[in-house]
Amino acid sequence: MEIESLEIFQYLSTCEPISKLDKSTREKIALSLEIVYAKRDQIILKPTSTNEWLYLIRSGAVERTQDDGSLAARFAEKDFFGQASLKRGGLVVRQVRAIEDTLLYRIPQALFFELLKSDDGYFKFYFERRAADAEDYAKHPSRQAVNLSHTAVKELLHEQPQRIDHTSSVAECARLMQSSGSTSVLITQNSAVKGIVTDRAFCTKVVADNLSHESPVGLIMSDRLLTIDEQSNASEALLTMARNNIRHLPVTAKGEIIGVLTATDLIHRQSNNPIYLINQVYKANSVERLAQHAEQVPATLCQMVQNGLSAKDIAYSISSVGRAITQRLLALAEEKLGTPPVKYAWIIAGSLARNDQTARTDQDNGIILSDDYVEDLHAEYFIQLSRFVCDGLNQCGYIYCPGEVMATNAKWRQPLSVWKDYFHHWIVTPEPKALMYASIFFDLRCVYGEESLLNEVNQYVADLIVHNNKFLNFMAANALHHTPPLGLFRNFVLEHHGSEEKSLNMKKRGVVPITDLARVYALSCGALPINTQSRLQVACQEGALSQSGYMDLNDAFEFLSSIRLSHQAMQIQRGQEADNYLLPDELSSLERRHLKDTFAIIRTYQNAMEASYQSGILG
Repeated sequence: MEIESLEIFQYLSTCEPISKLDKSTREKIALSLEIVYAKRDQIILKPTSTNEWLYLIRSGAVERTQDDGSLAARFAEKDFFGQASLKRGGLVVRQVRAIEDTLLYRIPQALFFELLKSDDGYFKFYFERRAADAEDYAKHPSRQAVNLSHTAVKELLHEQPQRIDHTSSVAECARLMQSSGSTSVLITQNSAVKGIVTDRAFCTKVVADNLSHESPVGLIMSDRLLTIDEQSNASEALLTMARNNIRHLPVTAKGEIIGVLTATDLIHRQSNNPIYLINQVYKANSVERLAQHAEQVPATLCQMVQNGLSAKDIAYSISSVGRAITQRLLALAEEKLGTPPVKYAWIIAGSLARNDQTARTDQDNGIILSDDYVEDLHAEYFIQLSRFVCDGLNQCGYIYCPGEVMATNAKWRQPLSVWKDYFHHWIVTPEPKALMYASIFFDLRCVYGEESLLNEVNQYVADLIVHNNKFLNFMAANALHHTPPLGLFRNFVLEHHGSEEKSLNMKKRGVVPITDLARVYALSCGALPINTQSRLQVACQEGALSQSGYMDLNDAFEFLSSIRLSHQAMQIQRGQEADNYLLPDELSSLERRHLKDTFAIIRTYQNAMEASYQSGILG
């Protein structure tokens, strides 16, 4: 074998799945392949053309795009492409373009099929697994999301909006809606739109408040009018509806309302979406029905991943579903138990509070009771309420917290004064267990009841931290416990997950380190947000984090979250239980390099924080 062929042989021996083949087969591939070079932006495979090669990238990178120009995949060193077109007789469906100057090895199609036919082991499994995944999507249209990121809002409008003057009666408005078949009417004053009335208002305002049908329709309109531009994409409309729990969204063109987009319009495009799910949750009249709706959460997550939504927006939407389920359970509990004897705030912690939730996880919650609470008189009510809600959450897939951080634990179901005592102890005497609790309970959100109770706790905590700078040094040290899984020579450090192969823990070793850093930055400047990316942004605005630091950590968090979500979506689609344990082989070479760079960035900012807290200075 000549020197050049020997070098190629040695390289092939490092590329999966060729590395699994016997030596003589690897030598045959090395002698049979061709070497080609593609300049940046050069089209390698063009739709409708015929391909006769299996491509292996030696250096550089390429991208494959969908028919509408959206990105389908990127490939880098040691990645293969072209096998899909070979298996359909050579027909190229998607464009492949070099995004860097790229060196390619081309393996003849005859040899590729010979290897598939003769090998019953990993080589065959490696390529047929990918073909099976693609075929599965083709055979199941319900799993194929209409890409809302590339659908303009104006494409979903199908009728002119109905309008009526604010002085018209409720009855006239109802007749207009009935005759037009519309579920909403814009309310005008001197021809200018002042608000909107939807079909829901007739239940929540007219019937519930026993309002006369002759009352002016302006009394029941919603004047907090949210709008969206016609050129915005449908995924943005989806998120606006989810964030505001609305089903009707006026659409504007050059500032004028031209139509009203409804949740139904989006549902017709998409079978699983958070708006539909959240609205179904609020309609549920039993725990059993809520559990049925909760079963749609995994499919909803997959749908949004396939639609190309950002990790931040996906996590927000999934968190919105979790909050809605919690709120509905509390409403059902109060219907069953009666009016609460004293005011209370139901609080949530963890990823649900931060709006960082991905696939369903365990529950973290508690109750802040008014100081009017009397144990002997009121305890039984809140014991039953806590049990009803926590059991319901568990039934809906949000399993009991292994550490018992739940309202069913009397320790986390206490009056306002006791919660203040907790935080005083954690901040003034920050021993290890106190720091663990602080990491949990500095991420709190009120989802039901008297939010003022939590606000009072937060103000008390903010005042305490100002006078206890030493606490921040301990929190900074605590934030360094979870380090990125990167070895001395930039190799991944893998860990066992039960009986499974060694893998990367994308939560504990990826997302959590940034979450911990963001929490310390936020505490150091008194920032109010709970969401990790929002904390980084505010910390930057307040000078606790540099602009470059914010951009680095924000991008790192988004990338890691995207990898984690894609991994979980793939598991769900395969009928597996979603987890946070990623095998590096699931990623392309380009993604693996990017992941190593991301872990290195996290380590850099952990080192910077370590230097800061050791000198007693944060910033």
